[in-house]
Amino acid sequence: MDIRIDVSTLKRITDVNQERNIYVHSNPIARDIFWQRIEKLFNYITEYTGNDALVLDFGGGSGVFAKSLCTFFNRVELVDLDTVCAEKIKNEFRLNNLKIISSDIRSFTPLQKYDLVIAADVLEHFKDLTVPLEFIHSNLKKDGLLMVSLPTENRLYEIGRKMIRKKKPVDHFHSSSNVIEFISSRGFKLLEKAYIPRYLVPVPLFEIVVFIKFPTRKR
Repeated sequence: MDIRIDVSTLKRITDVNQERNIYVHSNPIARDIFWQRIEKLFNYITEYTGNDALVLDFGGGSGVFAKSLCTFFNRVELVDLDTVCAEKIKNEFRLNNLKIISSDIRSFTPLQKYDLVIAADVLEHFKDLTVPLEFIHSNLKKDGLLMVSLPTENRLYEIGRKMIRKKKPVDHFHSSSNVIEFISSRGFKLLEKAYIPRYLVPVPLFEIVVFIKFPTRKR
């Protein structure tokens, strides 16, 4: 399956000035790296889940992953504070099996629990990681999966950011290692992880990680 959406299409239907919209960046390497994150997540999805799973694209307001998710899954939900771009992608590709929720997770109560939650470059934006992790853990089924993409924020990442003339967002509060450690201490077991991008060898700019929920032990 072709995961990537044509640059010209994205420029036409999404906000090219939005900070998170690297998918239309003038630098093709920057675009490729960001698409590799999505492609690796999708590889894990097809390995670990089936079409009948109920999936939540957590913080997926850019909408770029929605097209592929809706092609694979029968039902997809997406929650974000800003869903304008996601709505445009839904309309452009007629994603009738996509439900978009514009909401803060603090006030969002899903109607049923999810088999899979995807958080692609989202969790590092929460200063208090307890907020998203409590929501995710509470709304995942027993043995549900959490798949995340996280910026490493290492020295190499800093160099890459300078090369594409991007400043570190003020709300990048955590490195990938910090977030992974936190998730692992909050009722999740790490199953797999990989570095992205991969050219001749993996380059540690992003970590793509698969977790499984397990029952919280009583103290």
